[in-house]
Amino acid sequence: MQSKAFTRSSLIVVAVALLAVVSLSQVLFKGWRLDLTENNLYTLSDGTRNVLDKIEEPITLYFFYNREGAQGVPQLQTYATRVQEFLEEVALRGGDKLRLKLIAPEPFSTDEDRAVELGVQSVPLNDAGDNFYFGLAGTNSVDDVETIPFFQPSRESLLEYDVAKLIYALANPVKPKIGLLSTLDVGGQADPHSMQPTPAWMAFTQLGEFFEVVNLGTELERVDDEVELLILVHPVNLSQTTLYAIDQFVMGGGNALVFVDPYAESAAPRGMAAMAEGPGPNSNLEPLFGAWGLSLSGDVLGDGAAALQVQGPNGQAAYHIGMLGMDASHFDPDDVVTQGLDSMNFGYAGILSPTEAATTTFTPLVVSSDRAAPIPAFKVQPGTRPEQLMSGFSPSGETYSVAARVHGPASSAYGETPPEGIENPNHLSTSSAPINVIVMADTDMLTNRFWVQVQNFLGQQIASPFAGNGDFLVNAADNLLGSSDVIGIKSRAGYTRPFTRVEDMKRDADARFREHEERLQSKLRETERKLTELQNQSGEGNLLTLTPEQEAEIEGFRDEQLRTRKELREVRHSLNKDIDHLEASLKFVNVGLVPLVIVLIALLLGLRRKGGRA
Repeated sequence: MQSKAFTRSSLIVVAVALLAVVSLSQVLFKGWRLDLTENNLYTLSDGTRNVLDKIEEPITLYFFYNREGAQGVPQLQTYATRVQEFLEEVALRGGDKLRLKLIAPEPFSTDEDRAVELGVQSVPLNDAGDNFYFGLAGTNSVDDVETIPFFQPSRESLLEYDVAKLIYALANPVKPKIGLLSTLDVGGQADPHSMQPTPAWMAFTQLGEFFEVVNLGTELERVDDEVELLILVHPVNLSQTTLYAIDQFVMGGGNALVFVDPYAESAAPRGMAAMAEGPGPNSNLEPLFGAWGLSLSGDVLGDGAAALQVQGPNGQAAYHIGMLGMDASHFDPDDVVTQGLDSMNFGYAGILSPTEAATTTFTPLVVSSDRAAPIPAFKVQPGTRPEQLMSGFSPSGETYSVAARVHGPASSAYGETPPEGIENPNHLSTSSAPINVIVMADTDMLTNRFWVQVQNFLGQQIASPFAGNGDFLVNAADNLLGSSDVIGIKSRAGYTRPFTRVEDMKRDADARFREHEERLQSKLRETERKLTELQNQSGEGNLLTLTPEQEAEIEGFRDEQLRTRKELREVRHSLNKDIDHLEASLKFVNVGLVPLVIVLIALLLGLRRKGGRA
């Protein structure tokens, strides 16, 4: 009896002590965090801390969230808590220069009017006029306003990026000016078929959030002095005057970001009219590339290890060695432009290499795997099927550069004097400072379908990136403009952890399946050819007469066909079984193993306690 009383009183003491410890810890350790996630997802990145540390004028953040509107949606409530905690973490780091106000707008209140005024999205809840708000607005000392209209749960991985971007824009109201020269309609155009305007490419919409992007057209006499960076996209058929203007801009210390392509799908002609009007699918920047110390091959890059899986015209999925998905292992980990990027996708990328007489330094930023090889560009046409590129493809064992940084002293592509017909008393025959140029041998990687999904939410365009192509553009522009803060922000923009071992197995299985399939197709073609020959030997009355030897030959082909088809099914079944088994094992280890271990430990402790009492 005394023992039971002692146990009961001990439990009360332990409970009171535990309550006291919890209460005390909430006071003493408020704001402390222990982030045990692999990528420190709940810790501010260096880029965000830099942005916050460089705030000079006060910034106020208004977080609009009425909890009642999220009732019945636990996922949204959980995410709202995560957003609020993150904003409080940001405000704590921002100190006196960053104020955070939490606002729960009531229906028909001044707070609701304020939310609408600042551009926060209202979501109607009922016919009575109640609205739900879950957005962020920020203002600076000169009353600039930046807004996240609605925190989309689908962008949770980009939460830090979105918030840091908003603060960066408020802290840096004067944006650097970028000059854009593009023969592709990156800014959108009128669709001649639907007569509706097509939106701008999301990569350049995103670029405009950080910088002032000015379209320079495609004919230049000189680059304006206010332009701090020149971006060239698919430079095709540029005049001598325009090339010279670019040459002198770079010789004078201006930086350039260049996107060229041996086969740009977005510019590929798809009809006779388009063939007459389009810019052409291949672009280069000679003679400037030669003067800068690099060259672009006329071939496209095929890479069996980085091939993306695409849907064929018959609905069958297949790996396409011209459509490449490269992860961080393909990127230069030491360059701030590619540092932190998880993945990028490419479509018929080109190959860059340094020239022998180069005076500059050529640093690869993105390289292929060693299961790659050049493919003649003439083999690529609109609608080229994966198996067409695979035919005759053999990896060379070498790696190839898709993107590169070129830095160092260089000479003008026009020597000691301007080209004929152009007068320039200030002609620069050599660079006034080491040139700084980044070249990407692909333009399709900038189109939406290679990196971002855009959805319409109550009239707002919501972009959900699935690759870092847009990040590369912003990182490269920011780096060439001399800042690295945005790069720090972007490095944590997305995170995906695909089962790379499973993907490798699928690629190997697909390659082996293709080999069997090619053999089968070859046998089928031979059988059909034999049958055609036999049909041409028809006898009287146009009836087919076959000799016993010919019938035996046909039967032999049919048997061979059946055997090969059966073998194919068995190979596919066996490989899929291995892949499914491995995938299931990995999912179990990643999802179910830890809870199971905890349960087993609890059971063991329970059994041990029971045994002790017995």
